[in-house]
Amino acid sequence: MIPQKFIAIDIDGTLYDDHDHFDIQRFNQDYQALFNRRILLIVATGNSYDAVQTIFKDCPVNTFVAENGGRIVINGKDVISHVHSHSTLQKLMTFLSRKNYQPDLFSLSGASNTFIDNQFKDVPVPFYPHHRYFISLDQITEPVYNVNLNWFKRRPELELIHQVIKEINQTFPMQLQATYSGAYGIDILPYGVNKAVGLKELIHHFPNKTLKDVVAFGDTSNDLEMIQESGIGFAMKNATTDLKQVADQITSKDNNHDGLLYEIEKQFLS
Repeated sequence: MIPQKFIAIDIDGTLYDDHDHFDIQRFNQDYQALFNRRILLIVATGNSYDAVQTIFKDCPVNTFVAENGGRIVINGKDVISHVHSHSTLQKLMTFLSRKNYQPDLFSLSGASNTFIDNQFKDVPVPFYPHHRYFISLDQITEPVYNVNLNWFKRRPELELIHQVIKEINQTFPMQLQATYSGAYGIDILPYGVNKAVGLKELIHHFPNKTLKDVVAFGDTSNDLEMIQESGIGFAMKNATTDLKQVADQITSKDNNHDGLLYEIEKQFLS
């Protein structure tokens, strides 16, 4: 099938409700109905490819922009990867150790595993299907796409989290790009990597297609570029203010009331 259009969707806060659930049967029906209309649904997420394989194991979707644009998978095959350099990771680890931001979880997203700082060994991580613990960066021998800090227990004011983002970006200009990923977390990516970049690289694999052929749905800051640069950008009703300000439209229902699937059905399947 050569798609005529594309729909790009975020997961957390967009497809997922606040309890990390979604209506799988309804999603699968909508996916097939879109496919029959030559509309390809793409998952564009900050999650690792390992995580999305688990999330969608009972679903037909197989094309992903994972790691906030760092890993592109089409029909189950890796086509593009953007990874951190080891030297930059070393500098980042030194910086984070010195700053001591005291996250509730600190992890690195690798090619086959999520690597979690050993001090968080007692923290349950059901959202990381395959994970290992590390003490030293030298123990990680595979490519690293993303570095994540999360304060999901402490739940500080978002202003404090955005201050951490600002400090990281100011300390590593043209090297790293920190962004708020929702749920009190920060993703730290190689500089220039975001969902819009990943989508653009993915869409280029389909002849004569561009981001203008994409309708995108998201809920928070790591969706900004995708919402701005796609043909039509939808912010969820529950989205952060910064995303609503740049979106073309806002969904009429939030993520706890199947707002994404309702809007897709209304726009494309009614």
